[in-house]
Amino acid sequence: MKKQIVNVEPVFKERIWGGTQMRTRFHGQTDLDRIGEMWSVAALKGNGDNRLSEIDMSLSEAYEQLPDWFDCSSKRFPIRCTLMDPIDNLSVQVHPDDDYAQKNHDSYGKPEAWYFLETKGNHKLLFGHKAQTPEEFRSLAQSGQWDKLLNYVDVDAGDFIYVPAGTLHATGKHMLTFEISRNADVTYRIWDYDRIDVKTGQPRDLHFDQGMDVMKIPFDEKGPIHPTPVLKRNILITSFFDQPGIFTLSKIQTLAGGTFDYPYFYFLTILDGEGKVDTFNVKPGTTLLVPSGFGEIHLEGKLTGLVSSYHD
Repeated sequence: MKKQIVNVEPVFKERIWGGTQMRTRFHGQTDLDRIGEMWSVAALKGNGDNRLSEIDMSLSEAYEQLPDWFDCSSKRFPIRCTLMDPIDNLSVQVHPDDDYAQKNHDSYGKPEAWYFLETKGNHKLLFGHKAQTPEEFRSLAQSGQWDKLLNYVDVDAGDFIYVPAGTLHATGKHMLTFEISRNADVTYRIWDYDRIDVKTGQPRDLHFDQGMDVMKIPFDEKGPIHPTPVLKRNILITSFFDQPGIFTLSKIQTLAGGTFDYPYFYFLTILDGEGKVDTFNVKPGTTLLVPSGFGEIHLEGKLTGLVSSYHD
């Protein structure tokens, strides 16, 4: 099949902490009530697998049947991208690395990264912990001394942060976030603020022992980074993260238009503005797949988007 740009239809996930911006801001078409997540890029069979409109395939089918569109050696489709709209705090959680996830879930591990679109005055992001040993972590957690255990960093709109597997974390309320991760959905909840799920009348399950198996103790990761953008062919490009075998994320911004090229397959998710990408009309929430080696694309209008990719 000839390489072409295609629309990626999102998958919506209802969450106890979800809001409404996936409908009102990102034009999501869904009957779900509390939309916590809009999966812009996902290929999880039976759980969330985007449709590619113009070629009538799921993303996982395209990855299997059109290998020259992706040109990478990963056995499974490698990345997942999500817009998150929390009106409440996410659970305190941790994700496993590849070895643990493969052994226990037949899945990739889940390193991830976040780009913050807005914070509405909530600048405290739960990122890591203060325990020096597993024994100290367990003691503080089991005695409910979360204020002594949890670590917070300051974030604002426009910030980017990398969250390696094994990092305790939770985005906070009103932190509208774009997340890129490995193509996995394995989460271990350590604490959920003793919340009750209104649909079940019960607390959500916790996974404390599994979380302890994979958590990095002590914690020593860096906080948000602010790379300097570069102007290229009338497009302002901010490169946040590029690590082979994990994922790549950049931001592009246009004032009136420009041209963009990238050697690997990538997904362009529009965050702000309306215009055109080649022949496609785009608006906030639009995601397009551009195959590997496609060449230049042409953008028209004042647009802000994120470029998500992967390479060996």
